Amino acid sequence: MTVKLKPVGFYSDTEVGERGQPTLESSRGKFTGPVDKLVPYLRSAHFVAVSGSGVHDDLAPDKPLIGALSIHTDGVWVWPSSYPYYVETYQADVPVELLDLASSYRWVPPKIPDDADFDERMPF
Repeated sequence: MTVKLKPVGFYSDTEVGERGQPTLESSRGKFTGPVDKLVPYLRSAHFVAVSGSGVHDDLAPDKPLIGALSIHTDGVWVWPSSYPYYVETYQADVPVELLDLASSYRWVPPKIPDDADFDERMPF
């Protein structure tokens, strides 16, 4: 049996959301950990997919562009490129297990070969 990646940041009330996932609105203001260490970890993790589409701040009234949509992983967790933005900007919730893993890696995501195949491990 293939172990699925654990999804985080695919908020059901955002443009990259998935049904059954928490809402961004309910997640905001919950993270009080080391944003300055976790956000670079999330942003520098392995790219699983890169899209030509943009992703926007779904909480801001004018919905400014955050950047290009991509999907990242550290080999255990998977998240959209908007997730570190929401952690940094709105202190979106971070699972303790993800925080512990990032800390165990000393805030540097593991190197994953470019040809790694995550198709069967994607949770959606």
